Amino acid sequence: MARMSGATWRPVPNRTLNGQSEVRGVVVHIMAGTLAGTDAWFRNPAAQASSHFGTGRSGALYQWVSTSDRAWAQSAGNRSWLSVENEGKGGDKLTESQLDRNAQVLAWAHEQYDVPLKLASGPSDRGLGYHAMGGSAWGGHTQCPGSKIVAQLPEIVKRAKALVGEPTASDGASTSGTSTYTVKQGDTLSAIAKAHATTVAKLVSLNTLKDPDGLAVGQKLKLPAKKPAAPLYEPFPGAAFFHGGRTSPIITAMGRRLVQEGCAVYQNGPGPNWTNADKESYRRWQKRLGYTGDAADGIPGPSSWAKLRVPNV
Repeated sequence: MARMSGATWRPVPNRTLNGQSEVRGVVVHIMAGTLAGTDAWFRNPAAQASSHFGTGRSGALYQWVSTSDRAWAQSAGNRSWLSVENEGKGGDKLTESQLDRNAQVLAWAHEQYDVPLKLASGPSDRGLGYHAMGGSAWGGHTQCPGSKIVAQLPEIVKRAKALVGEPTASDGASTSGTSTYTVKQGDTLSAIAKAHATTVAKLVSLNTLKDPDGLAVGQKLKLPAKKPAAPLYEPFPGAAFFHGGRTSPIITAMGRRLVQEGCAVYQNGPGPNWTNADKESYRRWQKRLGYTGDAADGIPGPSSWAKLRVPNV
C-alpha cells in the first residue's frame, strides 16, 4: 500500500486491487461537483468511478485509493497514471490552495516513482498531465479539467520543483540552458568573458567564432549556462529516507529546526540518527500545521518539510 503523508486517508471500494502497472505521472481532473459529493459518489459501487486523490477548494487533500491500486478515473490511462480530482465545475480555475495540493501530489509522485517534474506531452510521455489529453481512449472528456486549469499546469510544476528543491529556469535562459548577450560598442571578447564568469575559449567554442577580435555591434553571443545556486533549504529527501538505521546530517539539521519551532521532545540531541524522538518531534510539527490522524504520523512529507525550512547541509 502506498499512502501519501499529509493526505487524509479515505479509502473507497471502487478500485482494482494491486492494479497499477506503472506510474507515468499525475493526471489533473475537475469534479464538476463538491468534494463531499464526490467522496460519497466514489463509495457507490454503481458509480464505477474513483480517483487516487482529491482536493477541496479550501485546501483539503483526500487520498481515496492507494497508489499500488488502480483508480477508475481515466479509462485506458488508469493502469499507468495517478489521478487527482479537484472540487469545482467546468470553467473554474484552481484556487491557490488547490494549486499547492496538486503540487504536493506531484512532488510526492516524483519522490516515490521518479515522475519527472514537467508537463507531459501526451499519454505516452511522463510528468503532469490532464484528462482531456488522453482523447477518446481516456473517455473522451475534452472539457476536463478545462482550459483555465490547463493554463495553470505550469504553475503546479513550478511549485512542485520548489517543494523538492529543484531549480527552475532563470530569467533570460533559453531552453538549451544557455543565455545570450548582445555585443555593444567597445566590447571585447575578454571583457564579456570576465563579466559573465567564463573564458574566451568557451565563448569561441560555444559560438564557433572564427575571429575572436571581429565582434560586431548587435551580434548575439551565446553564454554558457550558469550552475544553479545551491538551494537555501534542504530539498525533501523522500519519505522512505526516514527509517530506523538512517544516519545523516539532514536529520540533525531537521531536529535543530524542530527545537527552534518548539516541537522537540529530545532528551539528548538532536543527532544524525533517526530515532523515535525525531518521529515524535516531527509529529508535533505536523499537528502544528493542522494535520490530524494518519496524516500526523511523524514521517516527513513534501509540504510539511518545505514549511519547516531545514537549512541546506
